[in-house]
Amino acid sequence: MNAAIVDDMATECEILRSLLKQYETNQHQPMQITEFHSGRELLADYIPGSYDVVFMDIYLNNENGVDCALKLRQLDENLNLIFLTTSSEFGVKSYDVRAADYIVKPATLEKLTRALHYCKIAEPQSVPSITVTTRNQLLEITLDRILYADYQNRCACIHLKDCLVPVSGSFSELTDKFCSYPQFMSCFKGIVINLKEVRELEADYLILKNGEQLPVSRRLQKQVQQKRLSLSAGSLRGDGI
Repeated sequence: MNAAIVDDMATECEILRSLLKQYETNQHQPMQITEFHSGRELLADYIPGSYDVVFMDIYLNNENGVDCALKLRQLDENLNLIFLTTSSEFGVKSYDVRAADYIVKPATLEKLTRALHYCKIAEPQSVPSITVTTRNQLLEITLDRILYADYQNRCACIHLKDCLVPVSGSFSELTDKFCSYPQFMSCFKGIVINLKEVRELEADYLILKNGEQLPVSRRLQKQVQQKRLSLSAGSLRGDGI
């Protein structure tokens, strides 16, 4: 399950993250958690399908969480929304964006479990993968784990969310494997990026969701932007990709 927390208070984010980890252990439900400190930050480059559930604080600094949620709902029809609030007075407003539930702070494991019970989260489907050779062994890697691939120190490498995998063979062979899937493309000489992991795109570099920066060729910058927009619109999305 991919979950996003939108709260401008770091302490509140940490409380909810801890509760989600407890839920993960109790329910044997693997979770990936991303934190945002404003609605604008989440909405800036939002791609539909990025998250199964978004926990949205209603009282955001200089923002109204309900307004942010309305914009989010327009972008993603199937997203599960759960509001966080210090008062139950916004309960009715949560129906305007078809929120699954709202949690009155302080959040507890019981409240969190109840809220997630109301969410409609699709059963995990078969995720596309590629098979590579590393350290003389075959390794199957699902595409959702991949950030990007590059060529360094005379070796092709795949950068995963949790580790770096050196790959046998040429970088062009690896590029061909990636580029058969629409979310991958070359952004710079010797770099193939997973566009679903891009948070921001600037004139000559991009920023991944994990904060890492990678260069973008000025020649390819427009193509990268167009393909990101196409992915966002869903025109290039395939089943399980």
